[in-house]
Amino acid sequence: MERTFRIKEVNGNTSFQDKKIVVNKTEINLLIVLELGGTLQFNRVYNDIWKVVKMDRIADLEKIAELNKEYEYKNVCLVHHGNIFSDTSNPKSSLARAILFANKIREIKLVISKLTEIPKEINEAYATKILEKSKLMFAKNGPDELKIKTFLGLKMLIGAILDNGAFFSVACNEANKPEFLEELADLTDKKIKIFGNTNFSLIDDSGDQNIGKLVVENYRCILNSFLSSQWKNKNGWLYYDTELKKTITTKKDLWLFSKGTKIYQLITRTEKLTTQQTNKEGFAQQYFSKTFETFYIKHWGKAKYEGWKKNTEETYPEFK
Repeated sequence: MERTFRIKEVNGNTSFQDKKIVVNKTEINLLIVLELGGTLQFNRVYNDIWKVVKMDRIADLEKIAELNKEYEYKNVCLVHHGNIFSDTSNPKSSLARAILFANKIREIKLVISKLTEIPKEINEAYATKILEKSKLMFAKNGPDELKIKTFLGLKMLIGAILDNGAFFSVACNEANKPEFLEELADLTDKKIKIFGNTNFSLIDDSGDQNIGKLVVENYRCILNSFLSSQWKNKNGWLYYDTELKKTITTKKDLWLFSKGTKIYQLITRTEKLTTQQTNKEGFAQQYFSKTFETFYIKHWGKAKYEGWKKNTEETYPEFK
């Protein structure tokens, strides 16, 4: 990509001037998790798709700037509680949770529209300018510093997603009001999709399983599974398509992969999964789990594990 730098000499001209220089960044699929447990569930799964990062809050502009300096994003997945963009398990964060809804995003955008100058770089100084203007425009209940920084953090992330990518907000009920997805989509000029759920989402899975008299503990992960923890709203996952400029109601559940070239799949389901769907999810959790592999080899040996793995691949060749 091209970036503009302020440098002193260009072709013999010693005055300061702007010059566009091509900067090579690594293209990745970024998964940010905000909640308690952090990267643990993702560390126990075989994963060659996602770079997993634990953050306490999306308002950490410096952290996001560091990521953006090194990477461009093919896709971004954010795992969190609905409309809360900070770690709710952190005592300090719980005192000032970064809660953001569509109405507050619109207020922040209004404040920004009244600034006399829009900086090229999003940073703490920019956040301060927005906050100062907010205090002048709103006598009370205007956008505060945390909400402003959360908005800017989301803008930095979503704005760095490449064309044909997606932003997956794995959280509960954020798409019950599709306008929220529309506001997130307004944070980019790229052709991407912004996903949100109309049901509760699974954001952590540390489940155990009994196998005979034995128990394999903490082996599961939200990857390679149906991401809706219940199915009350038949609209399922929605996404806003910035190219089509409209919201699509999929009426399907979302499945994120951990290995291979396929990032996600939208799958038709009902409130209760079919036997075939339950079996596939169960085998997927075992097949991609490092913890399950260790458990199996410990009790039955490497050869039997390889046999089990081969049989699983024959049933589900897409796992390979």
